[in-house]
Amino acid sequence: MSNAVRLAVIALAVLAMVPGIAGAADVTVKLAPQNNSGESGTATLSDAGAGKTKVTVNVTGQPAGSQPMHIHKGTCASLDPKPAFPLPALTGGKAEATVNVALDQLQKEKYAINGHKSAQEVSVYVFCGEVPAK
Repeated sequence: MSNAVRLAVIALAVLAMVPGIAGAADVTVKLAPQNNSGESGTATLSDAGAGKTKVTVNVTGQPAGSQPMHIHKGTCASLDPKPAFPLPALTGGKAEATVNVALDQLQKEKYAINGHKSAQEVSVYVFCGEVPAK
């Protein structure tokens, strides 16, 4: 391997460790069932750079149809009912989106990701997970 290639590899590795740079370590949010839904899974948060976060959700136990999801301020026990950041509806146990908030910001304050039973029954939460603090 040439010195130029070695330096490029080292530079990319260093950039991946800098907060706010795309490629920083992913954060996993464990989604636990609520209201006897039997739905659980994970949300993986990845720094997408430019103050954005990629959210990838995988849930098992979802019934047929789609379920609204959001990122809310607060904890699973005490959510602000107004969503802070919308997520696409969970369909087939999966969803992915990029939201306009830095991953660091989601970890500085209390935020939680929750899913609703359906668009008609948004007041019924079926899973929730808290974004871990940094």
